[in-house]
Amino acid sequence: MMPANPGFFPEVAKGKRVIVKLANGKVCGREPVTSTTPPGWAADGKQGCRWTITGHPFDIANYQVIK
Repeated sequence: MMPANPGFFPEVAKGKRVIVKLANGKVCGREPVTSTTPPGWAADGKQGCRWTITGHPFDIANYQVIK
């Protein structure tokens, strides 16, 4: 189950990686982008996700913490 994005960083995802469903319906992060990267997107940090909801089709609509 993927909880809805609250519009701000969910503390449960601190230091973890997430699979996300975007507002446009696309699910991202199930497969690694390269053979050296783990699955999922970084939830926080320098390369972390943007959790704000702006109305853009690439906003995170739902997420699942995986690591």
